[in-house]
Amino acid sequence: MDTTTQPTTTQPSAIEKVFAFVDERVGLKTLQAKMLNEPVPGGSRWAYVFGSVLLFIFIMQAVTGILLMFYYVPTADHAYASTQYIIHTVDYGWFLLSYHFWGSTAMVVCVFAHMSQVFLWGAYKKPRELIWLVGLALFGIVMGFGFTGYLLPWDQRAYWATTVGVEIMDKTPLLGDFMARFLKGGATPGQMTLSRFFVIHVMVLPAALMGLAGLHLFLFRKAGPAGPFRGSVEEIKAKTDYFFPRQIWKDIVGMVAVFLCICSLAFWEPIVLLEEATPDPGDYHPEPEWYFLFLFQLLRLKVFAGEFGQFLGAIALPGVFMALLAALPFIDRDPERNIFKRPIALISWIVVMASILIFTVAAIINREFLE
Repeated sequence: MDTTTQPTTTQPSAIEKVFAFVDERVGLKTLQAKMLNEPVPGGSRWAYVFGSVLLFIFIMQAVTGILLMFYYVPTADHAYASTQYIIHTVDYGWFLLSYHFWGSTAMVVCVFAHMSQVFLWGAYKKPRELIWLVGLALFGIVMGFGFTGYLLPWDQRAYWATTVGVEIMDKTPLLGDFMARFLKGGATPGQMTLSRFFVIHVMVLPAALMGLAGLHLFLFRKAGPAGPFRGSVEEIKAKTDYFFPRQIWKDIVGMVAVFLCICSLAFWEPIVLLEEATPDPGDYHPEPEWYFLFLFQLLRLKVFAGEFGQFLGAIALPGVFMALLAALPFIDRDPERNIFKRPIALISWIVVMASILIFTVAAIINREFLE
């Protein structure tokens, strides 16, 4: 009688079968290995969390935006009332709207921080020129989200800030008049304006952002992380780590920290609407959202008075600045990345940041004086 025991075979579970089925056709294990086993030059760092944090913020903005669209009505006669309904009637609607509002602010702050980091670390240099250019396009889309989303509540603040913004856009040569007429859809902002801003905000810009973000990630994976600008090549290689588990842990902590900050702001300073939008501003002094305040204050200077001055301050100067940023990787061909050995870059960054801060604070002080 044969008493030898036969080895028992464990049958794969239903989930394992599904995973094996998909893996055979898509290559999930290969994709997982590429995503998690990416080398991080110089080791994992907290400074590397901005990309993952920005992706997390966008996902949360998409989720909260979809939830808000279940109740929001993008018509001139119902937009304000539906927004008030979200705030006062929908369960936790005030929190969703406030989170979405503060989430857009967090995205702008993180984009500024990430671009500053890339600039100061010289990570825009060869072979990462295309990553920098796509990043600039993503920056423009983020600012477009802020501009188009501002109108949707349809209160006085939204109406007049958009009116000012469209009038500034009208000063752009060649396309300015067409763009302004297209966005307004009439002599004054109305139903067509709201419809077009809504479509741009919830369809055009998200699609563009997802496409460019995918391209940005592809180019980043192709070129590889730039790594720290300090240390020799040998030292950086010796400290090289992998994305999993240390860097991904830091990314998760960064996401949680940003999530808690946005939630805290939503509870501490929930969004409050002004009166419903009307063509008569009354006692209200129009102004844009805080990240456009520096440009708004700049245009108040006497040197930018008149139609030509407004064009110079609102269109020409920002256009030249963005063109310089786009040309930067092709102008700065020096392989040196240490910011302390690049005094012109450091001084330029300080001057730009200080100017933005000064003009923003001046605009806030001027607002409080008018009130």
